[in-house]
Amino acid sequence: MTRRRRRRNKRAESYGTNESKMNEQSSAGKGPPSVIMLVFSAITHLLLLAPVIYILVLAFQNYSFFSWHPICMSVGVGLLVTEAIFIVSGEAYAGWKITRTNRTTMHWILHAVGLSLMLVGFIIIVVNKVNYNKQHFASPHSILGLVSIILALLTAAFGIVTNNSRWLYPRFRPVMLKIVHAFGGITVMILLLATLLTGTYTRWWPGGYTGRSLTFTSLFIAVVFLLLKPILGAVSRSRVVFGPPPATT
Repeated sequence: MTRRRRRRNKRAESYGTNESKMNEQSSAGKGPPSVIMLVFSAITHLLLLAPVIYILVLAFQNYSFFSWHPICMSVGVGLLVTEAIFIVSGEAYAGWKITRTNRTTMHWILHAVGLSLMLVGFIIIVVNKVNYNKQHFASPHSILGLVSIILALLTAAFGIVTNNSRWLYPRFRPVMLKIVHAFGGITVMILLLATLLTGTYTRWWPGGYTGRSLTFTSLFIAVVFLLLKPILGAVSRSRVVFGPPPATT
């Protein structure tokens, strides 16, 4: 049994090393982004940045202890988590020469900071509810937020396993782990967006109908652009893994 485990571990390490080299070579082989991709990237970032700045302005104009809840949530989700997805999907960046390994590292760092801010925002709203003796998780926004944070933490934990696929190899193929992690991340991002948007329909929202509509439109379009490539990539991998084998002649 010991020898079998050693052999399996060696195969896993060898597999992981070869896969890492292939990713590095793939990243190194890419040329600079086209003008269209640079414009696409700039528009997406602008659509994400504008509503976050708007929410921050509203929060500080009506400042209270509670204000840190929308501040932490909007920055954590609207900037850091979205940027984490952007960096790993390989879209156009000023640093387009970044290797796949380094992009993965930046991906989990941004996610870790973003999730930390989300947890701080969650703690703030819980404390605020306690201070004012209000009921917890009584609105669609609060329930959706709780579910989103729990799933985000689970997806992040699974991401650690995916990044260390040798732990489960050969029982689970690395490509299978990547597919599950990708679809989990896409689902969580959609839920986090829904949480942000439902937050503009709470009694706190001071931005009025026009501000809410612009925030909704900007974030919705930005996340569609953001998730387009990850969705296509996850579907493509799924077809290769679960689709019928190629016909032989």
